[in-house]
Amino acid sequence: MLRACLILSILAGLGALGIVQLRVVEKIKGITAERDENAAQRDTANQAASKSKAEAKAAKDSAEKAAQELTVAKADLESSTARLATQEKRANDLFTNLQKSTAERVEAQRELAQWQALGITPDQIKAVQAAAKKATEERDAVEDEKKVLVRNNRQLGVELSRYKGESYKVELPVGLKGKVIAVENKWEFVVLDIGSNQGVMEYGELMVNRNGKLVAKVQVTSVEANRSVANVMADWKQADVQEGDVVFY
Repeated sequence: MLRACLILSILAGLGALGIVQLRVVEKIKGITAERDENAAQRDTANQAASKSKAEAKAAKDSAEKAAQELTVAKADLESSTARLATQEKRANDLFTNLQKSTAERVEAQRELAQWQALGITPDQIKAVQAAAKKATEERDAVEDEKKVLVRNNRQLGVELSRYKGESYKVELPVGLKGKVIAVENKWEFVVLDIGSNQGVMEYGELMVNRNGKLVAKVQVTSVEANRSVANVMADWKQADVQEGDVVFY
């Protein structure tokens, strides 16, 4: 009886073990299938990622290429615009010169027609023009000489008045203006950058200004073509005269 029970127990254990093994096998098959499915999904995801990465790189390369092409196109456009502007300016200048040349030619033809109407030949016209130019030059020379004579006469008048002991104010050109280019404070005289060519005369008096303020008054003692020397007048001195100070009449 005991033996029979033992055998039954062993058979029951073997049956239970078989059932457990069947369940384990099924479980292993399920896990294996799930693993294979996960691996397939992972491979698919990796392939999709690689494809996306490749597409992204291709898109980046395409964008960089487009940017480079845009830069080149922009440079070409700027160069073309500059050339166009240069050509337009040249065309405008040529047109202006053409208009000027045309006007000068018309004026020359008109003048020539007037001379021809008077029965004067081109050689005679040239002679008349040369004579007119010479006369103009002589007139200008006379005018310059006249200015010198007038200035000398005024200077002689000043000298005569001083010789006679008379009070005489030297009139200098209105608006006369210059600068102090050298100073000798010990002997109270200055050198100015204006002279007879600008209308300066001996004994003429000029105000000295610095930054809108009166500094002193000077009296011219000697005059050259474009330079003069003047003494600082003690009664008018407010401060030492400096190089760069402005003098005016």
